[in-house]
Amino acid sequence: MTRYIHLTIFFLLAIIARSSAQVIYPGTDPGKAVYSFRGSAISLSNHTLNLTFRASANKLTLESFTEKETGNVLDISNGSLFRINLQHGGAITSSEFAVTRGVQTRSDTGKTAGKSLFAVFYNKRTGLTINWEARLEDHANYIRQVVSIRSGNAIRIESVSLIDINNNKGFYKGGTVDGSPLIRGNMFFALEHPMSSASLDKGKATIKISRLDPLTAVPLMASAVWGVTPRNQLRRGFLYYVERERAVRYHQVLHYNSWFDISYGIFKLSDSLCLDRINVFGDSLVHKRNVKLSAFLFDDGWDDSRTLWKFNSGFSEGFSRVRSAAEKLNADIGVWISPWGGYDKPKQQRIDFGKAQKPPFETNDNGFTLSGPVYKERFTTVTTDFVRKYNVSMFKFDGVGAGNGASGASLKYQRDIEALLQLITNLRAIKPDLYFSLTVGTWPSVYWLKYGDVIWRAGEDTGLDGQGPKRQRWITYRDGQVYKNIVKRAPLYPLNAVMNHGIVIAGNGLPDSLEMDNKNIQDEIWSFFGTGTSLQELYINPHLLNAANWDCLSKATKWSDANKSLFDDVHWSGGDPAKGEVYAYAAWKDGKGVVTLRNPGTKKIKYQTTVSQLLDIPPGGGENYAFYDARSEDHHLVSKGTKLTIELAPFQVLVMDVIQLK
Repeated sequence: MTRYIHLTIFFLLAIIARSSAQVIYPGTDPGKAVYSFRGSAISLSNHTLNLTFRASANKLTLESFTEKETGNVLDISNGSLFRINLQHGGAITSSEFAVTRGVQTRSDTGKTAGKSLFAVFYNKRTGLTINWEARLEDHANYIRQVVSIRSGNAIRIESVSLIDINNNKGFYKGGTVDGSPLIRGNMFFALEHPMSSASLDKGKATIKISRLDPLTAVPLMASAVWGVTPRNQLRRGFLYYVERERAVRYHQVLHYNSWFDISYGIFKLSDSLCLDRINVFGDSLVHKRNVKLSAFLFDDGWDDSRTLWKFNSGFSEGFSRVRSAAEKLNADIGVWISPWGGYDKPKQQRIDFGKAQKPPFETNDNGFTLSGPVYKERFTTVTTDFVRKYNVSMFKFDGVGAGNGASGASLKYQRDIEALLQLITNLRAIKPDLYFSLTVGTWPSVYWLKYGDVIWRAGEDTGLDGQGPKRQRWITYRDGQVYKNIVKRAPLYPLNAVMNHGIVIAGNGLPDSLEMDNKNIQDEIWSFFGTGTSLQELYINPHLLNAANWDCLSKATKWSDANKSLFDDVHWSGGDPAKGEVYAYAAWKDGKGVVTLRNPGTKKIKYQTTVSQLLDIPPGGGENYAFYDARSEDHHLVSKGTKLTIELAPFQVLVMDVIQLK
């Protein structure tokens, strides 16, 4: 298999288990793909879109893109399919390439049935050869263009643009972070990589991916998407595309995480400590309350930090004993490991050890660098052994690139990012359903999800914001960071793919100072599961929970599991938690919904909204719904009708099941 390094663009990763879309398209079914020929015009189309190209002599250009629901046409006559900026030699567009064997067609059947156009482009001056494909799958609301760029000689490419439209009227950016799409009406455009950058400058709409390394014998891969959404359904229509293309479809992973409990700072884990947590969770949650735990993840502290990613003396058999104990509960194990080496004193110990080796393990400004061949080999060997020897089902990769709160990564960190993406690709080749939590160093571009399952919300692990009891202020901080760093910066990023930092009931760090009364703990538990995130982390010392806490945890996890088919499409409603504004996580599908509504303030608030606005219901989804209290024993009716009017007490967390009234 060809090794794709440098720009490891995910769309070509055939080894990854392809996601089957769970999100329903909120409009007319796009239907089957067709291609058609009229004179020199060649089109790919379905019920929702049409992209037309023009083939003339040995040239191929873009002609028009049509969103069929409204009849909106983007005229791109003689538009270029791609633009390549060379470090020496200026810019070169597809019009300066010759199509060597004409435009070919292909029809595919099966799981990824659809229609494709193929062409090979050659530029004599530079010696560049480009394999180009435009593909429309059945029932897709988007067309993907894929290029593979090869050269017989080393050549420096500064950037590749696959969205290069001469008229940017009506365009706007769909986010402020790298890897965000461009939007025009009900159309969306993107270059499918988390490091891509969009520009609306000098009358043009462009999206490019920059490069650091010269093009050599290894092809440079890149892809772009041209998509459409139903009217007033941009978020859900874009999500439909994301869910079809992500590495593994949304699925909930309920698990214990040892951080704040038996992992913290310079603490060292051991078999005995880990086995104790497995046994207590097994007894109190799995056996007594019939809750299915997916995994037990062991955070920083499993290794001897005076080595580099080797077990400390507390694990005489590696993870063999904890794996065996977890498997008796039908659970797996997960592992924290840091590409750049971790944090604080243990990180410095690892770096000191690495630098003393011959050859030394490579570093950059933030610690170890995965792009260094020596360190990459060690990190790859360790993570591969975890999967093969201990059947690890999930990784928490913590620390890469530019670090916490990044909105992207400069070329300085491109090799690091690409090495991480290649590592994930290789690990998925071994075990396609591995779960990856990509934490510090990521940002809310949906294109991380072509590799991993969640990204970090940014901010501190835990913090306090707003007013009230400390545990309420922690909830406000947690959700306020999601609003600030995800909702505002990347409104199209799915909230079910965010690491929120879980439920924290433990004896170290800030969690040690949070109230332990049942009311506040129950609010944290319910508010967390109401976020819909697939990464269901329990940073819990099980010895601190009483029977009421266990019962609440059991009920909330079962409620979440029962509604998992709704949580694949969860969105934000309301305001800024940090400002004391009422907010909600809401999800809807096929006449059913769930809403987690919270008042983060000290005063009673009368909350009013329309049901269609709260649930983001598409046309035809109805407006008349009943809301039931999911937390209460009697599941009583809270409200019904086309409007929702509720009086919320200070710090109230109201979790509701929603059913359409016929």
